[in-house]
Amino acid sequence: MSHVDQVPHWVLRPLPANTTSDANLLKEIEEVCAKLPNHFYHLHSLLQRVRCFREYDSAVNDACVRVWRLLPQLFAGTVGAKHSLLYFASQHMPPEAQARIYRRLAKDAVLSVRRKAQQLVQRAHLQEVALPREPEGAWDPTGWFKGVVNDRLDRHRQGRRIQEANGVPPLNNVGEMRQLLGIRSEAQLGYLLLATDNENGPYTTFTIPKRDGSQRAISAPKAQLRWVQRLLLDKILARVAPHEAAHGFVAGRSTVTNARPHRGAAVVLKFDLTDFFPTIHYYRVVGLFTSLGYHVGDATFRNSDDSRNVAPTLARLCCYTDDSRSWGTALLPQGAPTSPALSNLVCRRLDRRLTGLAQRNGGVYTRYADDLTFSFKEAPVALGRFRWWVDQICHQEGFLINQRKFRVIRASQRQVVTGLVVNDDLRVPREERRRFRAILHNCRQQGVASQSRGNPGFGDYLRGYASYLHMVHPEEGAGLLREVADLLGPDTEGEETS
Repeated sequence: MSHVDQVPHWVLRPLPANTTSDANLLKEIEEVCAKLPNHFYHLHSLLQRVRCFREYDSAVNDACVRVWRLLPQLFAGTVGAKHSLLYFASQHMPPEAQARIYRRLAKDAVLSVRRKAQQLVQRAHLQEVALPREPEGAWDPTGWFKGVVNDRLDRHRQGRRIQEANGVPPLNNVGEMRQLLGIRSEAQLGYLLLATDNENGPYTTFTIPKRDGSQRAISAPKAQLRWVQRLLLDKILARVAPHEAAHGFVAGRSTVTNARPHRGAAVVLKFDLTDFFPTIHYYRVVGLFTSLGYHVGDATFRNSDDSRNVAPTLARLCCYTDDSRSWGTALLPQGAPTSPALSNLVCRRLDRRLTGLAQRNGGVYTRYADDLTFSFKEAPVALGRFRWWVDQICHQEGFLINQRKFRVIRASQRQVVTGLVVNDDLRVPREERRRFRAILHNCRQQGVASQSRGNPGFGDYLRGYASYLHMVHPEEGAGLLREVADLLGPDTEGEETS
């Protein structure tokens, strides 16, 4: 079957010698799988019908391959789709395929999905090794549920003294929160708490292309909510320091400070987190605000001034959901000014654990948003084991590694970290500097307007990139800054100068 290509071998069952194939059954399976997730029960019924016959092994392999290819859609789908997937996996998939699905849904935003995954893990007795949930616990799949089993949000100490100790403004109730964030009334707060682009809500959504050709979903707050989120960022989030390993979206840090610790390494390891912002759901943000000392109550948000549920109300102001009624599935939106700072604060324990892992192995760790970088003056003996540890820690902390983007870069290769070559000293890749000088040459010869192509931000791009080069290459960058100033003038937009 051509659709088996690139599917892991452990998704397929070994075929007994007496296996036969039913063309009509396979055709039915193809038609049903094209309609998933709405027809999981029908797919299960088709397979159950032949479970005791020789046609089952061929049919179930065909179904498992088709379901496996749909996993990204199913993981991002409805609660019902996830429950159906868990049931199908438990009934028809080989143990290794089951393990991948249970592990992925062990940290789902929906409590019922997590509980179902945990039940299936306990029943399946999977032969998988994982970091223990507790220091003296078993090295088995129960470790996948660290932080989501018997880990109550109200375990954090709350109250004014805790808030003051964390350096954030003391807020005793939602009314005080509303005053701090400049929200005029309970009614206006209620509108902002819709947290959706439906129902004429406070968000607008659109997509932008990614470098790989796919689309990135952007949920941008409208003016009222954006103003409130910026105040929340300035008055609360900016007062809490991220871990020193975090360099993205942190004042005084940049791609340069992120790359600098990795200069002259024998080996650089690069990891990428999958769906970074969307992985941080409403309850994780509630937990963050609760850890700062704000009252959590029953973890539901309120717009009444006398409510003490400050932590969930702050979290709701920072999260987005397609359906305002499905508030428990709200996620950190790409496009909100609060999302970068929140992601850094949620990652503090992840950064602390990965820093300790790197140091124990004689290495250095930094993170720029969803890019994790480790470097070593001497290559670790067991790179595979180190990679396993990183993957396990990230999963326990609620993040998933994109295994296809993992890279090992040795000193004999060009080592690039957040766009900068780090083999010896920091430098911007030569071809990028040449390309920028070519743009400036064309601006001199043909006029800036010929290069801006109607882009109103072209002048800002020229100034910004010249400043970036000046930061990395002071002498070369100083000359480029002067050249850009001559082309644009001190306050002139690029397209107006020719």
